[in-house]
Amino acid sequence: MKKTFIALGVLLFSVNSFAEQAPASIDSKEDQTPTITAPLAPIEKGVQYVVLPTNPSPDKEVIEFFSFNCPSCYRFETKYHGAQLISKDLPEGVKFKRYHLEDFGPLAKELAQAWAIANVLGIQDKASDAFYQAIQEERSIKTAEDIKAVFLTLGVDSKTFDETKDNFLVKAFMAQQTDAIKELKPNSIPSVIVNRKFYVNSKGLNISDEQAFINDYLRVTSFLVGLDPKSKN
Repeated sequence: MKKTFIALGVLLFSVNSFAEQAPASIDSKEDQTPTITAPLAPIEKGVQYVVLPTNPSPDKEVIEFFSFNCPSCYRFETKYHGAQLISKDLPEGVKFKRYHLEDFGPLAKELAQAWAIANVLGIQDKASDAFYQAIQEERSIKTAEDIKAVFLTLGVDSKTFDETKDNFLVKAFMAQQTDAIKELKPNSIPSVIVNRKFYVNSKGLNISDEQAFINDYLRVTSFLVGLDPKSKN
């Protein structure tokens, strides 16, 4: 029961904080006048990023924590295309990982396992789209069988699903996912953490418009990838 209250609290915090910090929609083309691009703000500790009290990863990596149950994560994925753009913008050799929270909303553990299965099968991008659509738009996932039904739409039959679920690679992914959650303790989602040491503070980013927001997200993430974890900056 306590974990449920915590998960619901995180959900409300995540949705509210991301809604407050993200720019409003700029769909209208009326009254648009040329603007002068302002100089980019210097990237500073405590503004665009926070240093975590953790040991840095031995290899450079970027981790996004998310949940299919999270409306803010859905917005970050579909409106800003955050995961795709961050992945494409990273230097060669930097790993990009996405971990699903295991105690956030309905069927959290099952969805976290589904995410592991999708990664092992190499269909994580298609699965991400399908699960966000099913949960955030269609509201069609109520049971574990509904999760299997989503995989069926992706070409994964029941036998393949069951066999993959028990595969040691899925268990290994789940273990890594669980360990990362325990170590980094994300208290809001979506969260992006670089080298297990630097947390991107989206509240400190440029929110003048949607494009400026995601561009700043990429700029800060790229900066943190190259930042020495032992630096005092």
